[in-house]
Amino acid sequence: MVKSRFNSIDELPDSHKETLEKHFTNLDKDTFVMTGLPIELSGGVLARYSRANTGLRLTLANEFLDENGQPSELKGSELIERVVNAFGDDSVGELVSVQVGMENISILLTKTIEDLRIGMSPIEKSTRYVPYDEKAEDGNWRYLRPKEIMDSEFADEYIEACDGMFEVYSNLVPPLVDYFKGIFPEDNFSINFERDGKTVELKKDDLKTNEEKRQFRVGYKFTVRCAALDVARGLLPASTLTNMGFNINGRGAVNLLTRLKSSNLDEDQRKAIELENELEKVIPTFIRKNRRIEEWTEIDKNMQALADKLFAGYVPEFPKPVTLVRNADYLTEVVSYSLYPYTNLSLEQIMDVVDELPAEGKEGVIKTSVGKRDSRRDRTDRGLEAGYPITFDTVMAYGEWRDVHRHRMLSQQRQPLTCDLGFVMAPEIGIVGMEEEVKQTVEKMHSLNRKLRESGFGLAAQNTGLLGDRIRSVFAYNMREAQHKLELRTQPMGHYGYRLTCMGEADQIIERHPWAEMCLQYVNRDDPGGKIARAKEQSWIVGKNLQSGVDSGIDL
Repeated sequence: MVKSRFNSIDELPDSHKETLEKHFTNLDKDTFVMTGLPIELSGGVLARYSRANTGLRLTLANEFLDENGQPSELKGSELIERVVNAFGDDSVGELVSVQVGMENISILLTKTIEDLRIGMSPIEKSTRYVPYDEKAEDGNWRYLRPKEIMDSEFADEYIEACDGMFEVYSNLVPPLVDYFKGIFPEDNFSINFERDGKTVELKKDDLKTNEEKRQFRVGYKFTVRCAALDVARGLLPASTLTNMGFNINGRGAVNLLTRLKSSNLDEDQRKAIELENELEKVIPTFIRKNRRIEEWTEIDKNMQALADKLFAGYVPEFPKPVTLVRNADYLTEVVSYSLYPYTNLSLEQIMDVVDELPAEGKEGVIKTSVGKRDSRRDRTDRGLEAGYPITFDTVMAYGEWRDVHRHRMLSQQRQPLTCDLGFVMAPEIGIVGMEEEVKQTVEKMHSLNRKLRESGFGLAAQNTGLLGDRIRSVFAYNMREAQHKLELRTQPMGHYGYRLTCMGEADQIIERHPWAEMCLQYVNRDDPGGKIARAKEQSWIVGKNLQSGVDSGIDL
């Protein structure tokens, strides 16, 4: 009869050792990697680890193998049920993670998913690298037909407006490619390549082999196409269908499912059910506590009514790209931050109004934003995150905002995507002779956007927003995140639009806090308007690929 409890690896029978050897990179060192176990079992082993007096490998052998020495997923699930669902140790939910793919979802939904930030690492199809100039197999352009709009009188107008945007986008890309080839001819492109132990810069005439010449052409084509897509993507609607993948832990999955289920948008709710069905197959115990929170709808309704009353008659000031917001007393900052998503005013305009409220008026806003909470898990939204030393109110194109939205070590609030702040018309569109055509198509979409909002479609109207429409958002952070965000997002390979915004943020921080210049010495101010931003990066990539024998054409 096999013992049920072992005090050392040496005591294990061969069947148990063979199992451990499959699931640990070694059995005799203090550092090792656990691999290949069912997800709920690996989570259970790690959860038990904190209360076991044996090491991880013996904990698995003693408590999670059956009599034949095989892993028992049931035992892992039972422990998670006990620890997470019975005793409420939420942190155990962070011990397992899964890789998720969600395809044919709107760009709008990707932003809702990425709002989670903590507990997940996302990546999505890039509108800078991938063109949207081909229809799907069913003959339709790739955009969401939201139920809210398709079941309304505006369905035909929505289809006409979106089809028109995709057609103009598709017509715009080829002349933009030709334009960028003209201002950045192939003779100006180079690759960094190692020859005779030295890194050399090779122009077209310096290339020797057919493979060097081929990869050079691939790198050049990629560079000018990215420049063209950077400009053209502003015409894509926020309803454009895309793909995204993310790594998410159990706790993050509960939060994400709860957020999507609690949304009033049909797409969010449908995709929540689809995601839940798939997660049930791999981490069912970890996601059991997700639910729809009806109170969030009531809170949003009450906050919107409160904001409409407080700011009646106020008109948004001319949108500045970047404003370093003044510091105020803590209560004013929290109240203003809480109201921000329910208006189209700047944060400083909101603060000016809140400043005039009596203390009981400010506390009334907090009470409304907190709403009715049934448990500690019914957490208040991001308004309570106010109070960072650095707070920026920014206005930028939605497509550019999507890139900086990914940052985690900060607080963010945003207002709904509308046409109120205008469309960013890139000068290259006029240069290639398509400005009037673009203007007419954009105005059709903007007209529909206004009709939908006036008719009470709420957040569903955002499907008619464009990546080139400006959105107002707040980013609040400390100096360490300023160092990370601003030094990263001002690098020349980044999009010129958000580079300018981040340069402006750095300048205003240093103006207010001169000592900050010591912390932000790698903010890059070179070529802030450069549209061939990928040339240097692609030069390096092609050179590295050639040296490694990798085909650069794979990425195209």
